[in-house]
Amino acid sequence: MKFQAHCSIAFLTGLLGWNLAATSAQAMCANPLKDSRFEEQKIGRILPPWVAEGRAGIDINQGYSYEGRNNAWLRNTSGWNALRQKVRLVPNRNYVIRAYVRTSGNVQDGYFGVRHGNQAVLAEVKFGPQAQYKQLTVRFRTGDATEYNIFAGFWAPGADAWVQVDNLSLEGSSDCPDTE
Repeated sequence: MKFQAHCSIAFLTGLLGWNLAATSAQAMCANPLKDSRFEEQKIGRILPPWVAEGRAGIDINQGYSYEGRNNAWLRNTSGWNALRQKVRLVPNRNYVIRAYVRTSGNVQDGYFGVRHGNQAVLAEVKFGPQAQYKQLTVRFRTGDATEYNIFAGFWAPGADAWVQVDNLSLEGSSDCPDTE
């Protein structure tokens, strides 16, 4: 009886230990971007995990989204207007971020990308007028830091202008530890 109980405990301990190890390895490169489709936003203003820079908000069930019920918007006549989210990433790894963006016809200086923790731009793509939603893609490699900010924004042109953002994604590259 003692031998059978000891073997069962050893088997369960080994099995649990293996499952815990597999779970932690998978979590290392899981998508750290939260509420990337803005479906968890319940009111018209930007709420965590997102942060507004300038004038920004959420269209709740207005029919303006790329997919789903909600999307983020940026709108103003002047200044920088954006949204961002802080993420923790694995140092020295390749990543790809994507977002669907559409704009009013007068947007010329839109930017989508990633910043360091101190807000200095690491990688970005510039966009102009987009009458229909268009997917933007930015590839980048992290440095030694673990804290970064994903952002989308624009410099308003001195007249009423807007940007709508939806369906962001952040993916680690094949050199991510959980894909070996």
